[in-house]
Amino acid sequence: MQTRNTNHHGPWLLALCVSTVLIASCGSIGDTRSIKKAGELAIECRTNEALAALDTAETSGGFSKYMAGLERVGILRDAGRSDEAAKALRAYKANPEVASSSDEEIEESLTNFVDKLRKERKLRTGSSKCPA
Repeated sequence: MQTRNTNHHGPWLLALCVSTVLIASCGSIGDTRSIKKAGELAIECRTNEALAALDTAETSGGFSKYMAGLERVGILRDAGRSDEAAKALRAYKANPEVASSSDEEIEESLTNFVDKLRKERKLRTGSSKCPA
């Protein structure tokens, strides 16, 4: 039986974890289930529901707050909501805990996240993009 890896968080999560300052400052993990749910909803082109799940993850605090903040940018970019994505990215970068991450690391993480999201959507639906 062939299985498919649906964990699309790996590459950007790894890049985000590069900073030991970030990991040390987060304390707890927080609500990672809401982050996974957000990714699944984004694959299904249910962007607003995905963003609501990220709201839940962000309010749980800990490391999930930062994961959700970055994933929010990726989901908004994927949905073509560029202005909102830019605003979310500014908010994410304003967190002192992510100050040690370079702009290049963040952009690479976002690109990888959106690419994996679209690849998974294409596998499931035949199209990498959501209907307009």
